[in-house]
Amino acid sequence: MLVHQLHVALEALNAASEPFVGAAWREVPAFTLFFGAIFLASLPFWRYVVGVDTQKAAVLSSCCMSSVHGIVSSLGGYEQIMQWHGFHLDLPNTHPQKLLNEFSLGYMVADSLFFLMPFTPTDYVFIIHHIISSIYLCGCLLTGHGAISCILMFFMGEVTSPVFNTFTIAKELRHHSKAAFRVFTYTSPLFTVAFIGVRSIIAPPIVAWFVYTLWFRSTLIPTPWRIIMGTCVSLGMMASQLWSYKLLRGYSRQHRRGRQLQGMKKEA
Repeated sequence: MLVHQLHVALEALNAASEPFVGAAWREVPAFTLFFGAIFLASLPFWRYVVGVDTQKAAVLSSCCMSSVHGIVSSLGGYEQIMQWHGFHLDLPNTHPQKLLNEFSLGYMVADSLFFLMPFTPTDYVFIIHHIISSIYLCGCLLTGHGAISCILMFFMGEVTSPVFNTFTIAKELRHHSKAAFRVFTYTSPLFTVAFIGVRSIIAPPIVAWFVYTLWFRSTLIPTPWRIIMGTCVSLGMMASQLWSYKLLRGYSRQHRRGRQLQGMKKEA
Protein backbone atom coordinates (compact mmCIF):
# COMPACT_ATOMS: atom_id res chain seq x y z
CA MET A 1 0.00 0.00 0.00
CA LEU A 2 1.42 3.38 -1.04
CA VAL A 3 0.53 5.12 2.21
CA HIS A 4 2.42 2.46 4.17
CA GLN A 5 5.54 3.01 2.05
CA LEU A 6 5.25 6.74 2.66
CA HIS A 7 4.81 6.09 6.38
CA VAL A 8 8.03 4.07 6.43
CA ALA A 9 9.90 6.81 4.56
CA LEU A 10 8.72 9.41 7.09
CA GLU A 11 9.27 7.26 10.19
CA ALA A 12 11.94 9.56 11.64
CA LEU A 13 9.46 12.47 11.61
CA ASN A 14 6.72 10.24 13.01
CA ALA A 15 8.89 9.16 15.94
CA ALA A 16 9.87 12.77 16.65
CA SER A 17 6.20 13.87 16.59
CA GLU A 18 4.78 11.19 18.88
CA PRO A 19 5.85 12.75 22.23
CA PHE A 20 4.06 15.97 21.25
CA VAL A 21 0.87 14.71 19.58
CA GLY A 22 0.43 11.22 21.04
CA ALA A 23 0.12 7.78 19.48
CA ALA A 24 -3.42 8.31 18.14
CA TRP A 25 -2.16 10.52 15.33
CA ARG A 26 1.60 10.34 15.41
CA GLU A 27 1.80 10.27 11.59
CA VAL A 28 -0.39 13.33 10.99
CA PRO A 29 2.35 15.99 11.33
CA ALA A 30 4.62 14.18 8.84
CA PHE A 31 1.77 13.72 6.35
CA THR A 32 0.85 17.40 6.77
CA LEU A 33 4.45 18.38 5.98
CA PHE A 34 4.40 16.00 3.01
CA PHE A 35 1.39 17.76 1.50
CA GLY A 36 2.82 21.15 2.39
CA ALA A 37 5.97 20.21 0.46
CA ILE A 38 3.84 19.32 -2.58
CA PHE A 39 2.14 22.71 -2.38
CA LEU A 40 5.40 24.66 -2.00
CA ALA A 41 7.08 22.71 -4.81
CA SER A 42 4.11 23.21 -7.15
CA LEU A 43 3.64 26.93 -6.47
CA PRO A 44 6.75 28.23 -8.30
CA PHE A 45 6.10 25.87 -11.20
CA TRP A 46 2.63 27.25 -11.85
CA ARG A 47 3.68 30.82 -11.08
CA TYR A 48 6.93 31.10 -13.01
CA VAL A 49 7.04 28.20 -15.50
CA VAL A 50 3.40 28.19 -16.59
CA GLY A 51 3.07 31.93 -15.93
CA VAL A 52 -0.26 32.30 -14.12
CA ASP A 53 -0.87 34.84 -11.35
CA THR A 54 -0.19 34.00 -7.70
CA GLN A 55 -3.81 33.26 -6.81
CA LYS A 56 -4.27 30.80 -9.68
CA ALA A 57 -0.88 29.25 -8.93
CA ALA A 58 -2.06 28.63 -5.37
CA VAL A 59 -5.30 27.02 -6.56
CA LEU A 60 -3.40 24.80 -8.99
CA SER A 61 -0.92 23.83 -6.25
CA SER A 62 -3.88 22.84 -4.08
CA CYS A 63 -5.09 20.67 -6.97
CA CYS A 64 -1.70 18.93 -6.94
CA MET A 65 -2.17 18.09 -3.24
CA SER A 66 -5.71 16.93 -3.93
CA SER A 67 -4.58 14.73 -6.83
CA VAL A 68 -1.99 12.94 -4.71
CA HIS A 69 -4.47 12.47 -1.86
CA GLY A 70 -7.20 11.27 -4.21
CA ILE A 71 -5.04 8.67 -5.95
CA VAL A 72 -3.41 7.27 -2.80
CA SER A 73 -6.56 7.25 -0.66
CA SER A 74 -8.68 5.71 -3.45
CA LEU A 75 -6.20 2.90 -4.12
CA GLY A 76 -5.68 2.23 -0.43
CA GLY A 77 -9.39 2.55 0.28
CA TYR A 78 -10.31 0.05 -2.44
CA GLU A 79 -7.87 -2.44 -0.98
CA GLN A 80 -9.33 -2.07 2.52
CA ILE A 81 -12.96 -2.19 1.35
CA MET A 82 -12.27 -5.44 -0.52
CA GLN A 83 -11.04 -6.93 2.76
CA TRP A 84 -14.03 -5.61 4.73
CA HIS A 85 -16.26 -8.42 6.01
CA GLY A 86 -19.59 -7.98 7.74
CA PHE A 87 -19.94 -4.30 6.84
CA HIS A 88 -19.73 -3.16 10.46
CA LEU A 89 -18.84 0.52 10.80
CA ASP A 90 -17.39 0.33 14.32
CA LEU A 91 -14.68 -2.28 13.81
CA PRO A 92 -11.38 -1.67 15.63
CA ASN A 93 -8.92 0.24 13.48
CA THR A 94 -6.22 -1.84 11.83
CA HIS A 95 -2.81 -0.27 11.28
CA PRO A 96 -3.34 0.24 7.49
CA GLN A 97 -6.76 1.80 8.14
CA LYS A 98 -5.31 4.11 10.80
CA LEU A 99 -2.58 5.20 8.37
CA LEU A 100 -5.15 6.02 5.69
CA ASN A 101 -7.14 8.10 8.18
CA GLU A 102 -4.01 9.98 9.25
CA PHE A 103 -3.00 10.49 5.62
CA SER A 104 -6.38 12.08 4.88
CA LEU A 105 -6.26 14.19 8.04
CA GLY A 106 -2.79 15.45 7.07
CA TYR A 107 -4.16 16.49 3.69
CA MET A 108 -7.14 18.26 5.26
CA VAL A 109 -4.89 20.21 7.63
CA ALA A 110 -2.46 21.21 4.86
CA ASP A 111 -5.21 22.25 2.45
CA SER A 112 -7.04 24.21 5.16
CA LEU A 113 -3.84 26.13 5.86
CA PHE A 114 -3.61 26.83 2.11
CA PHE A 115 -7.07 28.40 2.09
CA LEU A 116 -6.13 30.62 5.02
CA MET A 117 -3.17 32.16 3.19
CA PRO A 118 -3.67 35.83 2.23
CA PHE A 119 -3.13 35.37 -1.51
CA THR A 120 -5.59 32.50 -1.97
CA PRO A 121 -9.33 32.70 -2.70
CA THR A 122 -11.75 32.55 0.20
CA ASP A 123 -13.66 29.36 -0.46
CA TYR A 124 -15.76 28.80 2.63
CA VAL A 125 -17.40 25.67 1.22
CA PHE A 126 -14.05 23.89 0.99
CA ILE A 127 -13.00 25.06 4.45
CA ILE A 128 -16.28 23.84 5.99
CA HIS A 129 -15.96 20.54 4.12
CA HIS A 130 -12.44 20.05 5.47
CA ILE A 131 -13.51 20.87 9.02
CA ILE A 132 -16.41 18.39 8.87
CA SER A 133 -14.19 15.67 7.41
CA SER A 134 -11.45 16.35 9.96
CA ILE A 135 -13.90 16.01 12.87
CA TYR A 136 -14.96 12.59 11.59
CA LEU A 137 -11.35 11.52 11.15
CA CYS A 138 -10.50 12.70 14.67
CA GLY A 139 -13.41 10.66 16.05
CA CYS A 140 -12.13 7.48 14.39
CA LEU A 141 -8.55 8.05 15.56
CA LEU A 142 -9.43 9.01 19.15
CA THR A 143 -11.88 6.16 19.74
CA GLY A 144 -9.77 3.56 17.92
CA HIS A 145 -12.85 2.37 16.00
CA GLY A 146 -14.58 3.18 12.72
CA ALA A 147 -11.62 3.91 10.45
CA ILE A 148 -13.13 1.62 7.80
CA SER A 149 -16.29 3.76 7.78
CA CYS A 150 -14.22 6.86 7.06
CA ILE A 151 -12.32 5.01 4.34
CA LEU A 152 -15.64 4.11 2.69
CA MET A 153 -16.77 7.75 2.71
CA PHE A 154 -13.45 9.01 1.37
CA PHE A 155 -13.43 6.35 -1.35
CA MET A 156 -16.84 7.47 -2.55
CA GLY A 157 -15.71 11.09 -2.44
CA GLU A 158 -12.29 10.63 -4.03
CA VAL A 159 -13.22 8.19 -6.79
CA THR A 160 -14.09 11.20 -8.96
CA SER A 161 -10.95 13.08 -7.87
CA PRO A 162 -8.91 12.50 -11.08
CA VAL A 163 -11.65 14.02 -13.24
CA PHE A 164 -12.30 16.78 -10.70
CA ASN A 165 -8.67 17.90 -10.55
CA THR A 166 -8.23 17.69 -14.32
CA PHE A 167 -11.39 19.79 -14.69
CA THR A 168 -10.23 22.34 -12.09
CA ILE A 169 -6.74 22.71 -13.56
CA ALA A 170 -8.18 23.10 -17.07
CA LYS A 171 -10.71 25.63 -15.76
CA GLU A 172 -7.98 27.77 -14.21
CA LEU A 173 -5.85 27.60 -17.37
CA ARG A 174 -8.59 27.82 -20.01
CA HIS A 175 -7.83 31.47 -20.79
CA HIS A 176 -4.10 30.78 -20.72
CA SER A 177 -3.92 27.88 -23.17
CA LYS A 178 -6.05 26.63 -26.06
CA ALA A 179 -5.23 23.04 -25.07
CA ALA A 180 -6.49 23.71 -21.53
CA PHE A 181 -9.68 25.23 -22.94
CA ARG A 182 -10.29 22.06 -25.00
CA VAL A 183 -9.68 19.88 -21.96
CA PHE A 184 -12.04 22.07 -19.92
CA THR A 185 -14.74 21.82 -22.60
CA TYR A 186 -14.39 18.02 -22.65
CA THR A 187 -14.15 17.40 -18.90
CA SER A 188 -16.92 19.81 -17.88
CA PRO A 189 -19.80 17.50 -18.89
CA LEU A 190 -17.80 14.41 -17.92
CA PHE A 191 -17.12 15.67 -14.40
CA THR A 192 -20.68 16.98 -14.01
CA VAL A 193 -22.13 13.56 -14.87
CA ALA A 194 -19.58 11.68 -12.73
CA PHE A 195 -20.02 13.91 -9.70
CA ILE A 196 -23.81 14.00 -9.81
CA GLY A 197 -23.94 10.27 -10.52
CA VAL A 198 -21.80 9.38 -7.52
CA ARG A 199 -22.80 12.09 -5.01
CA SER A 200 -26.49 12.57 -5.84
CA ILE A 201 -27.64 9.19 -7.19
CA ILE A 202 -25.42 6.41 -5.81
CA ALA A 203 -24.41 7.99 -2.49
CA PRO A 204 -27.74 9.02 -0.85
CA PRO A 205 -29.09 5.50 -0.15
CA ILE A 206 -25.64 4.36 1.00
CA VAL A 207 -25.29 7.38 3.27
CA ALA A 208 -28.80 6.82 4.68
CA TRP A 209 -27.82 3.25 5.62
CA PHE A 210 -24.47 4.54 6.87
CA VAL A 211 -25.91 7.16 9.23
CA TYR A 212 -28.63 4.83 10.54
CA THR A 213 -26.04 2.10 11.25
CA LEU A 214 -23.64 4.56 12.85
CA TRP A 215 -26.27 6.08 15.12
CA PHE A 216 -28.20 2.97 16.18
CA ARG A 217 -25.98 -0.10 15.67
CA SER A 218 -22.35 0.92 16.07
CA THR A 219 -22.21 0.39 19.83
CA LEU A 220 -18.40 0.12 20.05
CA ILE A 221 -18.10 3.84 19.29
CA PRO A 222 -19.11 6.06 22.25
CA THR A 223 -22.56 7.61 21.79
CA PRO A 224 -21.38 11.27 21.70
CA TRP A 225 -18.94 10.48 18.91
CA ARG A 226 -21.58 8.44 17.03
CA ILE A 227 -23.89 11.46 17.06
CA ILE A 228 -21.13 13.85 15.98
CA MET A 229 -19.81 11.55 13.23
CA GLY A 230 -23.26 10.78 11.84
CA THR A 231 -24.07 14.49 11.80
CA CYS A 232 -20.82 15.19 9.93
CA VAL A 233 -21.74 12.67 7.24
CA SER A 234 -25.24 14.13 6.92
CA LEU A 235 -23.84 17.66 6.56
CA GLY A 236 -21.33 16.43 4.00
CA MET A 237 -24.12 14.86 1.96
CA MET A 238 -26.09 18.13 2.00
CA ALA A 239 -22.96 19.99 0.85
CA SER A 240 -22.58 17.49 -2.00
CA GLN A 241 -26.10 18.29 -3.19
CA LEU A 242 -25.23 22.00 -3.22
CA TRP A 243 -22.15 21.22 -5.30
CA SER A 244 -24.24 19.10 -7.66
CA TYR A 245 -26.65 22.00 -8.10
CA LYS A 246 -23.83 24.49 -8.74
CA LEU A 247 -22.21 22.14 -11.26
CA LEU A 248 -25.45 21.54 -13.11
CA ARG A 249 -26.24 25.25 -13.18
CA GLY A 250 -22.72 26.11 -14.34
CA TYR A 251 -22.77 23.49 -17.08
CA SER A 252 -26.21 24.63 -18.25
CA ARG A 253 -24.98 28.22 -18.41
CA GLN A 254 -21.87 27.18 -20.35
CA HIS A 255 -23.89 25.03 -22.76
CA ARG A 256 -26.38 27.83 -23.33
CA ARG A 257 -23.59 30.31 -24.02
CA GLY A 258 -21.99 27.89 -26.50
CA ARG A 259 -25.27 27.55 -28.39
CA GLN A 260 -25.68 31.32 -28.49
CA LEU A 261 -22.16 31.73 -29.93
CA GLN A 262 -22.87 29.09 -32.58
CA GLY A 263 -26.09 30.89 -33.50
CA MET A 264 -24.24 34.21 -33.82
CA LYS A 265 -21.62 32.60 -36.09
CA LYS A 266 -24.31 31.18 -38.36
CA GLU A 267 -26.06 34.52 -38.62
CA ALA A 268 -22.75 36.21 -39.50
